[in-house]
Amino acid sequence: MNSSSQTTATEPLALHELMSRILVTQPSRSKGINRLLPTAGTLQSWNQKLVQNSVADFVNSALRGVGQVIFVNNPISGALILLALFVQSAWVGWMGLLGVVSSTTAAKLLKLDAPTTRNGIFGYNGLLVGAALATFSNPISGLDYGSWAIAVILFASLSTLLMKTLGVWWAKTVHTPPLTLPFNIATLICLALVAWIPQPWLQLGAAAEPSSLDVLQWGQIGASLPLGFGQVFLADSWIAGLLILLAVAVCTPLGAAVGLLGGVANILAGVLIGAPVDTLYAGLWAYNGVLCAMAIGGVFYAPTLKSIGIGAIAAFISGLVGGGLGLVFSAVGLPVLTVPFCLVTIGCFVLLQHSLPSLVPVALHAVASPEEHRQRYLAARQIITTFRRQLGLAIGGTRQLYCLERATDSVKGDLRYLFNRIDEDGSGSLSTEELAMHLGQSGQTLSETELSYLMDCMDIDNSGTVDFEEFGELMLRHRRLMANYTEFVTYFLPIDADDDDAISLTEMNVAMASVGKPPLSTPEAEFIKSQTGHRVLTWNRFIELLLVT
Repeated sequence: MNSSSQTTATEPLALHELMSRILVTQPSRSKGINRLLPTAGTLQSWNQKLVQNSVADFVNSALRGVGQVIFVNNPISGALILLALFVQSAWVGWMGLLGVVSSTTAAKLLKLDAPTTRNGIFGYNGLLVGAALATFSNPISGLDYGSWAIAVILFASLSTLLMKTLGVWWAKTVHTPPLTLPFNIATLICLALVAWIPQPWLQLGAAAEPSSLDVLQWGQIGASLPLGFGQVFLADSWIAGLLILLAVAVCTPLGAAVGLLGGVANILAGVLIGAPVDTLYAGLWAYNGVLCAMAIGGVFYAPTLKSIGIGAIAAFISGLVGGGLGLVFSAVGLPVLTVPFCLVTIGCFVLLQHSLPSLVPVALHAVASPEEHRQRYLAARQIITTFRRQLGLAIGGTRQLYCLERATDSVKGDLRYLFNRIDEDGSGSLSTEELAMHLGQSGQTLSETELSYLMDCMDIDNSGTVDFEEFGELMLRHRRLMANYTEFVTYFLPIDADDDDAISLTEMNVAMASVGKPPLSTPEAEFIKSQTGHRVLTWNRFIELLLVT
């Protein structure tokens, strides 16, 4: 019944592709039948609509770059954040805008990957460079303002070069995102040059005086949590912090909630090591935690209790690391920026890769919102749960028509209509010739190997014929799988850790553990091997197992 019986040198098309060819060959009645077809969402549809308008495309790219600072790939959220920077101060707003425009322009001039640029990946570091240099600068005359603007243009553009060179190398070598490393490097180089080399053009502001506050009020600590979101962008205004929190919540409510949890964990670390009270109130002991928790608890890992818990722990550790680094950096006259976030989060990524492989990361090119990652996780869990149940039944020799038995009369009627159209002689069973004729009427052509393979897969009871129940069952299994196919495939991309385009037993067990299932038993593993003819379990063979088991 399965592809294990195939001995031809040429592999047929994947089973799910062959099933799709049957379903797209529909004449008139097919409103109902078309419900059997999966509806694929159009990713990045807004980006594609703006491609033809260069000005709108650039604005969209820049606004997404603003949002990507805090893992929000949304131009509306980016606009709210930019507004928040202008609320903080016109100087910070203009320099932040100049920074993201400069870094995005550099990406376009260098002809870097267009979709990546369009999604703001080459813009967010530049935004932070502009906001940081504006925050730490002390311009007095018009010449001073111009000098700092030039510095923003140069070092924001440098962040794009760093993202292209260091960032790409980092992702390929360390297998983690570079996060805000380009921003930290570019900004610290600029501030070090200004602070350590005497020159008349760029002057830094004076360091803040130590606070006399010594009584910790937990109510004020709680009320300062939104400032942690503001401080990600070096904004200490209440209104700016609330606007930035709103910008995150508009795009990802789950991300906003996880960020708040990270802020709490980071503040607790500050309280533990006796951080100055005024810095706690200002959100300076929250922003690294906000970023850590969001990165691990929903952006680069699907949000689950495990990933969110690890994200909160990382946020707490970033507070301890930030306290130590703060002493070192302040001794040389430099701010700590988001260095604690980068060190702790990247360290956590590397540690999880080796110590907890069942916490499957999101493929870097597929990073989206925590909500979308959660949807992928739930889709994968549902499919794997069903697969394990059916695997047990198959090992026991039980015939499985679970989808057809649960189908509504309307869906069964649609399937019966399609089956009868293929069954030209009205015999109640399908032949290879009838299937070939049905496909040929709509211009679909399959080889004899593919037709034989498809018929074998439909023949659940190995009787040599395909009746309505067998046909309908496979059609419904196909619909169920393909309805979540994109989410399922995207979730499982990182499972193939060695990139050999095959799923080993170890990798399969990692997949099981990632959705809370026990490892495959010996009988289950042996059954899978027998179904694939003891061949390498490729992705298409795995999909076939999901459909026919």
